[in-house]
Amino acid sequence: MSSQDKLAEVSELIKYTLFSDCVELKITHKEVPVSALIIANAESAKTSLVEQYYPNDGIVYANDITAWGIEHVWLDKMKEGKIRRLLIPDLINPVNRKQETVDSLITFLNEYISWEGVSTVATYAMQFELETPVRGSIIATVTPEDFRRVNKNIAAIGFLSRLMPITYSYTNTAIDDILSDIFAGKNQWDKIALSLPNKPVSVMLDSKLASQFRQVAKVIGKQAGAYGFRAATYLMTLARAKALSEGRKAVNQDDVSRISYLAEHFVKLPSSLLPGGTDEGR
Repeated sequence: MSSQDKLAEVSELIKYTLFSDCVELKITHKEVPVSALIIANAESAKTSLVEQYYPNDGIVYANDITAWGIEHVWLDKMKEGKIRRLLIPDLINPVNRKQETVDSLITFLNEYISWEGVSTVATYAMQFELETPVRGSIIATVTPEDFRRVNKNIAAIGFLSRLMPITYSYTNTAIDDILSDIFAGKNQWDKIALSLPNKPVSVMLDSKLASQFRQVAKVIGKQAGAYGFRAATYLMTLARAKALSEGRKAVNQDDVSRISYLAEHFVKLPSSLLPGGTDEGR
């Protein structure tokens, strides 16, 4: 797979992740929009991948955020549903502060992307109580090295386990191709406008189609030291999001096959983060 093809497929997966904000979800089934963490080496175009989708309706670009900033700048729009997702181009920026500030932010984000939502917050930097919980989603990026450090510091509250990992890297041949494109001035990134519905849309997914995610969900779950229940939920949500992105209100076989393919290739931790693994040649 060429570097351009790989980035195009990662970009496609991000698009469906964004459309998951617009799928009508069942809180009683603990369904939430898909939040994702892109884990790739420095100079892998992680920031460019997320920046191409901003601006789009309901999305805020959050280069460096704090809990105080969320409460005083964005919370009202979150409550109104005008902000549905935060794009964080480098997760290390907001978590590279003093521990109390980081704890307040991660506590908020952890609840924000969960099915329970944010209702009461009483931390170092935030104090409020809401009648209706606020829910939303995020996409963030991080390098494998920073992921290790971040995971070590905030693993206790399970924040990173709520994020779908998206991983990719380049072969030596792909690196040479990218350098050639840079020298030729072909490394341009254009903005991508999405037709995101203003209100959640009901998209049907037949149980027989959904069951085809069983094996890939188990593989994703096993790698994360879990059973695959959370993976199954976000795979089904992504399939519904793909259908919605194409103007359909029912998932078909092509949706399931495509999401399964993208998940098998990109929804995983870098092998360098697994015991005894390396990340070369992915």
